[in-house]
Amino acid sequence: LIEERLAEVAKRKGLDLDERGVGSPSPERAGLWSECLDTLRQLKIVDPACGSGAFLIAAYDLLEDKYSEVVGHLQYHGSEPPAEAICDIILRDNIFGVDVTPEAVEISQLSLWLRTARRDKSLADLSQNIICGNSLVDDPQVHPAAMTWEDKFPQVFGRDEKGFDCVIGNPPWERLNLKAREFFAFSAPHVLEAMTAEEGRDLISDLEAKNPELHARWVQAKDAAEKTIAFVRTCGRYGLTAQGDINTYSAFAELALNTVAPHGRVGLLVPSGIATDHTTKDFFAKLVNSHLLIGLYDFENRKGIFQDVHRAFKFAVLLFGGSKRKRKTADFVFFAHDMKDLEDKKRHLSLTRDDIKLLNPNTRTCPVFRSPKDADLTIAVYRRIPILLDESREEGGNPWEIKYMLMFHQSFDAKLFTHAKTLTENGYKLHGNLWQKGKSKYLPLYEAKMIQAYEHRAAGVVFDRTNWARQGQTVATTPAQLQNPECVVQPRWWIDESNVTALVEPKSFTRMLAFKNVTSPTNQRTMIAAFLPYSGVVHSAPLMLTGENISVRLTCCLLANLNSFVYDFVCRQKIGGINLSYFIVNQIPTLQPHTYADRCPWDQRQSLEKWVSDRVLKLTCTSNDMIPLAEAAGLEPPVHPWKPAERADLMAQLDAAYFILYGIERDDVEHILSTFTGASEAPPDMFGSVSVADKILKHYDHLRSKMGA
Repeated sequence: LIEERLAEVAKRKGLDLDERGVGSPSPERAGLWSECLDTLRQLKIVDPACGSGAFLIAAYDLLEDKYSEVVGHLQYHGSEPPAEAICDIILRDNIFGVDVTPEAVEISQLSLWLRTARRDKSLADLSQNIICGNSLVDDPQVHPAAMTWEDKFPQVFGRDEKGFDCVIGNPPWERLNLKAREFFAFSAPHVLEAMTAEEGRDLISDLEAKNPELHARWVQAKDAAEKTIAFVRTCGRYGLTAQGDINTYSAFAELALNTVAPHGRVGLLVPSGIATDHTTKDFFAKLVNSHLLIGLYDFENRKGIFQDVHRAFKFAVLLFGGSKRKRKTADFVFFAHDMKDLEDKKRHLSLTRDDIKLLNPNTRTCPVFRSPKDADLTIAVYRRIPILLDESREEGGNPWEIKYMLMFHQSFDAKLFTHAKTLTENGYKLHGNLWQKGKSKYLPLYEAKMIQAYEHRAAGVVFDRTNWARQGQTVATTPAQLQNPECVVQPRWWIDESNVTALVEPKSFTRMLAFKNVTSPTNQRTMIAAFLPYSGVVHSAPLMLTGENISVRLTCCLLANLNSFVYDFVCRQKIGGINLSYFIVNQIPTLQPHTYADRCPWDQRQSLEKWVSDRVLKLTCTSNDMIPLAEAAGLEPPVHPWKPAERADLMAQLDAAYFILYGIERDDVEHILSTFTGASEAPPDMFGSVSVADKILKHYDHLRSKMGA
């Protein structure tokens, strides 16, 4: 921004800022540098969540260097330097900061004083520039540190171009909603040992008698959080980000948009979800559609830049301009690990508003590409294959008639969940993984961690009270167990059958797919989906129901599409965080139902639907609890033997088929498979085995050859 502003001065003067080749001092050039000095003094830079002042110190250092350069040129051309010291000018005219914590404000002021201290000179008065206040709230009834930006900084908002020239910083990455897990982690850890959220709420209530002081602090903190959330949702200033479970960083991003001057710039360090998450889609769409977005530099915390943050967490440098700073293209870098990665020109991508619209037509959120080649392949897929659910179409935008369901929420519905001990005490008997007493029946409650691709028996779950972070521990099912069709997995909770049938009919499970919603683009696989037997399902495994006009076998084809490598490749270009949300799934290119009515391209004797669904049913119907699905699809016999080598081969055939159906050439198939961890490695425990990638390429070549014939 400084370089731009000084270049504008030089352009008005008809002069060059470059002093090389300039001979003797000249009044004309003295006038140039005098105006540059005035321009510097007009700059207003703020960190609205300044903390200890790290960003302000960096801004100060940059400004000091530029002031020194300008003053040096002034003196060379015969003009007097400013009467005030440069440090005093910067601290009074340029630097501003706000933080809600008084201690942080004191540390920030101290940092600036230490940086600018001079012998025999008094310290600058920072009380009007670095202040304690709640940047997001202006209602004292909501927060005691509420502040109004216009009142606190009249020198910024009272000028012709209202607002700050630069808004910088690393705002807090925390949810406004108060979490019991965080609040009681050290003060009352026994609360975290609760087996259900309902039990946890009871333990918190017990504190009112056992530890009234702690309970009072909890109630006060919860009340304060709820007031802040209500204010942010209703005040009208955060209409683009006050959605869902509001994260503080997103509100600060919208605050920056509202407080930056029309020709100013914003640079924030925030989670990458600002560009990819559903709750921030309106904000990011505003930046894109208004041509305000300048750049997004996405980092993975692999090198521990943030020591207390998970190494797979992704954050970004978000750059955008004020209302009068427009750009047709924005600059992107993804999966950087340190700032040096930004110096590699090959990693930079330019995307336009139309590019983003093509890739995410429903939400205008940002894709996440590892390389230009990945971007080219993904864009090509979008130009060939329609997305699953196109909200822009009046008719035909949902050909699979998809409906989603979160059957039971692990926290909100916890009062409905029952443990094996309770059922035993109440006289119920366990049959497989169902509890029954007379006509009363309790169904297993499936969690996402219990499933894998085409496999509903991947793991059982046991409860570990000592593991506060992850109380449900998986117990993997062995290959020997999976070969037993009577084998079932045991959950940690069960639910009354009546609660399930109130939501969905048992027969609907033959048109219902479950997928894992907690994932990552850096995992071995991103989309993992399966059929489930008649059961309850918690929200970690969202359910995708196909319409009544979609047959069971067509639903099998949709499952094959979801579990294919080519689908997964596109899917992982869309995930900036760890959640595979509906809005992401809806916008991934997915073959439409009518595709499967055609003859199979490599076997004209049967339809594509039969070729695909036969393989899916063999992968899925390997146990007695999936017989209803097998019977609905006409699979004979209804239980197919579970054979690990055959399963690997069937999945490789399906992956090869979908690469062909998506129009991916062989070289690009190899590239896509190379991006998946472990796909090119042979399993270490099987002598003479081949890698997943080699299996897929073998079948790809075979199917291609049959198409040629």
